[in-house]
Amino acid sequence: MKKTCHCGFTQHYRNSAGFTFIETIIVVALSVCMMIALGSLLYSFNSISSFQQASLQSSGSASIILREIESLAFPANAILQTHAFSSASYTSSSTALVLEIPSIDSSGNTIANTHDYAVIYSVGTNVYRLLEANALSARSSGTKKLSSTINTLSFSYDNTDITQASIVTVDVQTQSQVKQNILSDHRNEQIKLRNY
Repeated sequence: MKKTCHCGFTQHYRNSAGFTFIETIIVVALSVCMMIALGSLLYSFNSISSFQQASLQSSGSASIILREIESLAFPANAILQTHAFSSASYTSSSTALVLEIPSIDSSGNTIANTHDYAVIYSVGTNVYRLLEANALSARSSGTKKLSSTINTLSFSYDNTDITQASIVTVDVQTQSQVKQNILSDHRNEQIKLRNY
């Protein structure tokens, strides 16, 4: 369509509905850049999240082990050389801790002349607590898995005669792996038997 101006020039109008090829390429390129940035952001978030979860699992696992040992060792009467549990016999050593604990009733009061027995030990990367409670005790017998990320668990005693020891030193190192990163947590704590 032609239109003549009063000034003598001819102008051509064209249909401007739609995008030109260049405009389409620019929009597609911007969309691809935004998708790449979003994908990179999601990948980074996922990596950081996995790293934090493994870190929490590793440090949390060490804390759980130490809290469980404290809850059993503080009220314990003695560290035993050996005790025959219903499933197997365990001996206190650098890799296992066997405790004799006064039984308690449902109110938390000590029951005279009755005892519960506990052992903390590791098998591979797992740490277990085995508790054998007296029939009168409020504690529940059974095996509880404390950790699946153990690297090392060791016990040392303040007396070469384990039955005379009143302090146990617990050394725990947990380890977990996230992709190529290895996360570890190392804790060392001395625990005194209050009832010794």
